[in-house]
Formats: sequence, C-alpha cells, structure tokens
Amino acid sequence: MRYLTLALISSLAAFAADPPEQAKRGKELFALKSASGSACSTCHQLDDLGSAVGPDLKTMGRLHPRAVVMGILATRTQYVKEISQETRKSFPAIKSGEDYFDLSKNPPVKVALSPSDIKSAKDNGNWKHPPESRGLKREQLADLIAYIRFATFGDTKGVPVSDIP
Repeated sequence: MRYLTLALISSLAAFAADPPEQAKRGKELFALKSASGSACSTCHQLDDLGSAVGPDLKTMGRLHPRAVVMGILATRTQYVKEISQETRKSFPAIKSGEDYFDLSKNPPVKVALSPSDIKSAKDNGNWKHPPESRGLKREQLADLIAYIRFATFGDTKGVPVSDIP
C-alpha cells in the first residue's frame, strides 16, 4: 500500500510541476497555426487548450513514439467520413458525440444533421489530416509527443529524437 501511495504522490507532483522544456515547445507547436491556418488545437484538446472536435489525444499518450508519429502523419483517418446530402454538396465530416463538424471549414463548423438528412456516409478519400502537410521535423514531432505525454500522465522524461522515425 505504501508503494501505491508513493506512486500516486509522485504522479500528482508531476501534474503540478511545470512542464519540462521539450513539453513546453510541444505545447507551443500544438497551438501554432500552419500556413494553411491549421493547428493541432483547431480540432484536438489537451488540458485547457484547443477544441474537442477530433479524437482525444490522451489515448495516444502511452503509445510508443513511432505509433504516435504514424497517427500524426496519417493522410487518412477512420474518424472522417464523406457525407452526402440531398440539399448540398458532399463534405468531409467528423462526428463528435451527437454533433457533426464540417472539416472543409477552418476551424471546423458544427453542422445540424439528423440521420434522415444524410444520403450517404462513406469512407473519405479526399480530406487529409493537416499535420501530414505541415512538414514537421523529427525534433518537432518529439516535442509534440512530449507535450501529449505530459498532458496525459505528467511524464517529464521527454521523448528522444532517436525514437522518431
């Protein structure tokens, strides 16, 4: 029981601590808009930063950095569907809770849709995950992952650039 208590205190102390430099740089990148006007925080939320439109990145916090990089740089994602309606042109959308968001807009715009409004929802072949085109360097990817890990479970060890493919 004593070890469990010490582990809990150690974990809480990490959350209360200021983030290490690498995680601070990652937090800045998370909020930094690219030339296209996109930032990670446009669709994702960590701590009190960003919008909870896209998938929760805390689920990635405990994955190996190579797996996280694969998710960051993925050009397609299972969460985005091409929505067709009778009344408008098809558009890439993500469902967050009961709401749909139009990803052709920046930032994504909530769209009022009922199941009867949707003519079809199929695999998306056109929309690209914005980080894929940002040209992030290995050091920047390591910084982003360090921030995700710090925000997820208070990790202060950082991410070695050698762990980034």
